Amino acid sequence: MKKQFYFVRHGQTDHNIGKLNPLSEHTDEIPLNETGRGQARAIEPLIATLPIDVICASPAKRVLETKEIITKRISAPHYEIESLGECSKDVWQEMSKKGMYSSVPQEGAVNLFVEQVKRGLLEVLEFPGTPLVVAHGGVHWALCSLMGIEEHSWAIQNCSVVYFFTLDGEKWEAKIL
Repeated sequence: MKKQFYFVRHGQTDHNIGKLNPLSEHTDEIPLNETGRGQARAIEPLIATLPIDVICASPAKRVLETKEIITKRISAPHYEIESLGECSKDVWQEMSKKGMYSSVPQEGAVNLFVEQVKRGLLEVLEFPGTPLVVAHGGVHWALCSLMGIEEHSWAIQNCSVVYFFTLDGEKWEAKIL
């Protein structure tokens, strides 16, 4: 199913800036830091102008906190989608080694993560209207890989707002707003 949607990576956490052990696992309980809350407040006016009909988010604390801040003026149903959860540190390291625009291997943990994100995206796209997805950098990487995005950075900053769409109904494109 090819329909437009918006994506926001959660705001900054202490883990993102190395204040927590960079070799530790990204747990779902890591909260936003003050910079991350400010980033979310800064994009809230833009989010309020978008034609969003449904809001879907990873169940991670940092994502839910970001979602609450950026959608405070949007009257739409909210859903937590387990399959939009972040990858493990091992998968993140493997994706980072592969770099941008790499094809997904046919086996292994990275492929399993990409398949997880695919299930999450299919669930999101089943909802009527235009969705907003609030999730993680790894999820964004997996989405770009799944959709064959070529002219867009797969690595985005915290609280980046990305519009995913097709011009011809076939080839996916992505644009940072």
